[in-house]
Amino acid sequence: MKNSLHNAFPIIARYYCDDLGVKVVWGGDQPCTKDNIIYMPMLEPSPVMLNVALGFTAHESAHIKYSDSSVYDKAALEQPFVVRFMNMLEDVRIEKRMMLDHYSTIQPLSVMAKEVLGGDHDLSGFSEAVLLLNGCLMVGRAKLLNQPIQREADNLMHKMREVFGPGRSTKIFGLLSQVIGLPDTEAVYQLTHRILNVLDEEEPEDQHSQNPSQQTPDPGQGDSSPGQGDQSQSSPANGSDDSSPDGNTGGTDTSNPDAGSGSGGHSDPDDSGGGDPQSAGTTAGKGPSDGLKQKVLSASDAELADAHSDLGSEAAKLIKTAIDRTTPTPASVVKGAMGSSLLGSVVVNNGQLASMGLRQVLNGLIQGSRDARVSLRRTGSKIDSSRLAQVRVGENRIFRRQEPVQRTNAAIELLLDGSGSMGTKVSGTPKGPGSATQRAKTAMQVAEEATLAILTALEGIPGVSTGAMVFPRNDGRGTAVGILKRHDQRLMSAIQEGRFGLTETGTTPLANAIWPAAGDLLKAKGERKVMIVITDGDPDSPEQAKAMVDRCKATGIDVFAIAFGTANKASLQQIFGADKWKFLSDLAELRNALNSLVQQVLTKAA
Repeated sequence: MKNSLHNAFPIIARYYCDDLGVKVVWGGDQPCTKDNIIYMPMLEPSPVMLNVALGFTAHESAHIKYSDSSVYDKAALEQPFVVRFMNMLEDVRIEKRMMLDHYSTIQPLSVMAKEVLGGDHDLSGFSEAVLLLNGCLMVGRAKLLNQPIQREADNLMHKMREVFGPGRSTKIFGLLSQVIGLPDTEAVYQLTHRILNVLDEEEPEDQHSQNPSQQTPDPGQGDSSPGQGDQSQSSPANGSDDSSPDGNTGGTDTSNPDAGSGSGGHSDPDDSGGGDPQSAGTTAGKGPSDGLKQKVLSASDAELADAHSDLGSEAAKLIKTAIDRTTPTPASVVKGAMGSSLLGSVVVNNGQLASMGLRQVLNGLIQGSRDARVSLRRTGSKIDSSRLAQVRVGENRIFRRQEPVQRTNAAIELLLDGSGSMGTKVSGTPKGPGSATQRAKTAMQVAEEATLAILTALEGIPGVSTGAMVFPRNDGRGTAVGILKRHDQRLMSAIQEGRFGLTETGTTPLANAIWPAAGDLLKAKGERKVMIVITDGDPDSPEQAKAMVDRCKATGIDVFAIAFGTANKASLQQIFGADKWKFLSDLAELRNALNSLVQQVLTKAA
């Protein structure tokens, strides 16, 4: 269903990112990553674009978790090709690690690679630099990550053997197979230069095999023994090559004519003795390969325009073509506690006192609906033997019938309006000097106490899970919602964390707040999903609020509203629909109205 929230990108991405340990912020026109935060636009509903966007999220998350930016800074001091080639290798390494740590990323990353890299490519116009970069990228992803671009990889492998020679290509592929076993970005940087150094090695005259299938690194072997790809291709030209991930080739690799000059790994770009790639690749005696490395390194950004060095950037361009500018963006979720300890203690005490007696009423109500009712009938299949004696006096209701046991199975989410207008003093409450309990209460405090009372009454009732959120909260990056209680959390734990005792702030972005509230409901246990909005005014965008309520209904979530203050009845009717809202002229009625609604919800769920 187009309007269903079950497959909506913001719902999936929120828990996807929670699993990955990163944060996503919604809005804008350009997917990007900044300060370890992923920014994503809203997308049109499409299974393919959903996977591309999730793949982009996993890719950027992998850079956040596993890449070292300081190594990129070091590589940026060299020619443009070096940092682009290193980034391509790093992408393969971190995506492999992401797949191992988070199994759910395998499918999105594969779809993203296919959509971005798949298809026919004209290889005739590729320069040596583009061919090396694209070839290693395709082969690495097809062979080491098992992504569905095998045909494209085979074509590039064949082309690389034509241009670089079968011997050099074989060694490049062998070194490439080591990348998924490297421990960090620095090791990738060293491997980058080891692969580049192969370009200036002499092409061996005696090749082990000219069959491309025998030269291809095995992804399975790459996982368990990253160095096998290089060792299995040993020859007089590379037999003594150091295949360890640390890349310390300088002074130890007798097969590399540059080893004596200290240029092997380029671990120190500031070292004039060998760290400058401009001076590499010019040693005489390499036959037809003279200058090949230098030619690749000297490629400009314009010459590398056809190279696929940054998969994340190319995926971002694809995502931009499917932006949805009509759907409201989800509010971000502030997971930390935001309550005041002083005001929180007052709210908790008053809320718990208000819940006294309500818990017994709800328990009795639920128990009554669960009890198996036995009735006597004149017909049936099971006789009540104790009633047989009454047949003599004409009583023929001797058959037992037991009603099926009814069970309550519901998840309830309370969404509390915490906008600035909720700071209004409530008439009729005590005023004057003294403690906070003696001062006039705000609408925020009354609503929070009613929320806590119903959460207390429902705590521990079998088959019922509860959660609560407040909006808006400002986390420094725009409008957000705050968590008062999670569905998998005990209420006492939420109280001890200091989540109650809130202050009022902001406007009423109801449509944005419904996204995370609905996401919590969909994840919570319970067949019936119910959201109860408590608000004192109209939402910022009634049209968007109605659209989100309609999406909740299409997903099977019942949305109710209890309103007061300046809320407009016509707007409530339009947004929530008939019999789904109640307007209170006196805020003192809020607790009873909330209790009555919850009782109706539970009995209907039963």
